[in-house]
Amino acid sequence: MGALRDLFLFRQAHLFLGVLAFLVVAFVANLALGQFHPGFTGQPVAHTLSLWNFLGMVASGLAFALAGGCPGRQLILAGEGDGDSAVFALGMLVAAAFAHNMGWASSPAGLGPNGMIATFGALGFCLFIGFTNLKKA
Repeated sequence: MGALRDLFLFRQAHLFLGVLAFLVVAFVANLALGQFHPGFTGQPVAHTLSLWNFLGMVASGLAFALAGGCPGRQLILAGEGDGDSAVFALGMLVAAAFAHNMGWASSPAGLGPNGMIATFGALGFCLFIGFTNLKKA
């Protein structure tokens, strides 16, 4: 987020170049190790239902944007003593446990039995939180 912010708002590319370097190295390493498989098919733990992959990532991205950044940033802030980020990190762990134990998580076999309901529930919850916390002008 910071790399794109700096690139578009301030015309500074140093963070973006770091992200780009990471992507290039990861791409070359995956090609060299024979691990490159474009698309959803052939991935280790992924189903091929594009719509539900997209909606799940929309829900995740919205939740992370509402929380103030990506999960990695939240973990770093929690390590620095930020209590809000620590609660967020704990919430990710608890949510992962619920997802796998309640049939919300997906697998290469397809969606979990309650995955669609959980996805719409997460989207609705995040939209509710976002719209109820809008700053009035």
